[in-house]
Amino acid sequence: MTWRKLLPTPRWLPREALMHPQRVVVVGFGIAMVLMISVGLRDLYLLRDRVLAARQHDLALRALGIEAVIAAERFKAEFVRDYAQQLIAIQQGPNALPTDPVIEQTYAARNQPVWRMAVPDGDASVIGVSPEKLAGLEGFTRRDADLRADLHAARQLSHVLGISQRTNEDADNIVTFISSNGFYVTYPPRTGSAAAELMQRFSTMPYYRDQLPDRNPERILRVAPVYKQFESNRLRTTTLSIPVYVADRFRGVVALDVELPRLRTLIGAPEDRGAVRYLVDRNGSIFATSRGAERTDLRWPDDMGERWKHTPLVELFARDNGMLHKDGQYLLFQQAGGRGNWIMVDTVDDSAIYRAVFRRTSLPLLAIWLALPLLMLVTLRVVNHLFSHYLAAGARLQELSDTDPLTELANRRSFGNRFNHEAARRQRDGEPLAMLMVDIDFFKRVNDRWGHASGDRVLQALARALRDNLREQDIPARIGGEEFTVLLPESTLAEASETAERLRGIMAQLAVPAAPDAPPAELASGPIRFTVSIGVAEAGTDDCQTLDAMLATADRRLYAAKAAGRNRVCAADAPDGSAAAPTVPE
Repeated sequence: MTWRKLLPTPRWLPREALMHPQRVVVVGFGIAMVLMISVGLRDLYLLRDRVLAARQHDLALRALGIEAVIAAERFKAEFVRDYAQQLIAIQQGPNALPTDPVIEQTYAARNQPVWRMAVPDGDASVIGVSPEKLAGLEGFTRRDADLRADLHAARQLSHVLGISQRTNEDADNIVTFISSNGFYVTYPPRTGSAAAELMQRFSTMPYYRDQLPDRNPERILRVAPVYKQFESNRLRTTTLSIPVYVADRFRGVVALDVELPRLRTLIGAPEDRGAVRYLVDRNGSIFATSRGAERTDLRWPDDMGERWKHTPLVELFARDNGMLHKDGQYLLFQQAGGRGNWIMVDTVDDSAIYRAVFRRTSLPLLAIWLALPLLMLVTLRVVNHLFSHYLAAGARLQELSDTDPLTELANRRSFGNRFNHEAARRQRDGEPLAMLMVDIDFFKRVNDRWGHASGDRVLQALARALRDNLREQDIPARIGGEEFTVLLPESTLAEASETAERLRGIMAQLAVPAAPDAPPAELASGPIRFTVSIGVAEAGTDDCQTLDAMLATADRRLYAAKAAGRNRVCAADAPDGSAAAPTVPE
């Protein structure tokens, strides 16, 4: 633009800064925005680390709580085991106490299908079954020589378990001594109606079966997987069990259940709705989740989602604690259970972390972050608007000078510029270049019958049909009145003739509604239908080197099409080569 040439040359700015002030504003505000965003992102990054550290700390505290509870339950199970071993060992040694009538009465009933020792109300139940009921049950064998000593220990355990559970806040937890001699001591007390079925269940449950000598030669306490309560659909989380040995002979198992709700309370629930917490053992069994799932077969990694499908559990146990990140989700983990038998795992999505970050963000600081970009954008918009207005006005004037206002097609001047460009490309690349000259047949009759406003509608409909049915590189234009022309780059005379014939058929199908101010219906009823005649020329075939020559050739063939009856395409001159064409009155 000429006004830019009049600008003075500044001492400390390049001339380009004055010639393009918008760019200066954009660059200046852009640098300020980048600096501000960088500082903000750094603060958010540090805050995110603090959020993750807080979650890891909470997980560690929860793990300590579980370790404390498991340690207490372990102590209880080991105490019952030691007490049972001591009672049996004393009763089988030289210092054995004389048996009393209750034990003798119970011993006498040992071969009944189901028998029960009489104990005071509130003490643990002592219930047994006959040798026949034990037949085929792995881990159970009736040994009459050991039965009195076992019953003596059971009677003492009945009283101790009853007292300890009645005074314990976790009295709902079931404590059981299962004797390999075919009876059990359990608290809370049980009826004996399902004793045989319960003994069969004991023989198949991991908390008893996995304590048999061949499966647990180390005689250590073990944790059983989640299972459903006997004769109920209620889930228990797990059972801690430890074997009882006297004189190196397996005498049974002490089993202590930990209720699922209690363990869920211990692992807690993450503060975000989408986060999930798991308690997993070394074998991959998921004991409890914060979602309260009622399945007993949840396993790592099958039930952890696709993200962690290939994350080995041994890697987490080896690291003890830490976090992983994959596909938009964090996995935080912490060993629990005192001896590293369990691990607690949190899964939390990035969105939950960033929600927590924004909840902890200072509101005044957040308001400043939001306000500064807004102020910068408003200022930039005001400055930019002043220059955009003039640039847009110039672009609009340019568009008006190149476009026919009625049809919005290119006008003759613009069409001439496009022709020059395509002609130069044709000379360079040797591609064909064709042109169509399109004229509406009997257009004067349309104006006379429906009015000039309806005639304008016909012109607009023809222009739309040209735009909708030509290639992107084709150039339609209105060069005057009802005459239109189409420049077809890279089209031979035959291809242009096919295009012209297709357009002619499309125009014949158009139905244009008359304008509201059209003459009365009796004079001009129904939609307006019209046809077109088209002349076709090609620069190389017809030796047309200039726009005027090509227009003249296409125009000559247009009038030949009209002379031949209208509503047709003409792509060749008369056989005699005459440049004249008959005149057809309209």
